[in-house]
Amino acid sequence: MGKIYSSVLLTAVAALAALPGATLAKTSNLSLPGIKLFSQQRVIYRCAGDVRLPVRYLNTDAGALAYLPAGGKRLLFVSVVAASGVKYVAGNYVWWSKGREGFLADKTQGEDAEPILRDCKQIENW
Repeated sequence: MGKIYSSVLLTAVAALAALPGATLAKTSNLSLPGIKLFSQQRVIYRCAGDVRLPVRYLNTDAGALAYLPAGGKRLLFVSVVAASGVKYVAGNYVWWSKGREGFLADKTQGEDAEPILRDCKQIENW
């Protein structure tokens, strides 16, 4: 998936999520007008410092999405091509998961900066 395509897809998903009637509530109901939801999984990770991170994975006809907190609010991340694991982006944030582990980074802190949340390990589904 190219950089331009990813940017367009992310913009489209964000615009759809902002429409009236679009919800990403904690209930099992999900409405993203114009996007078909195939499946979803809710996971809780325990990260370094005993931080709990709830992540909701969504498999849609628009691609794989992840809904999780970053920067003081919940954001909708879209998957992009990665060499290993699954890389999700939302603005300057990156959630990268592989198997039952992951980390959250803020790209405005520089490419070599430590992740915001590191050593995240899946502990349960919710």
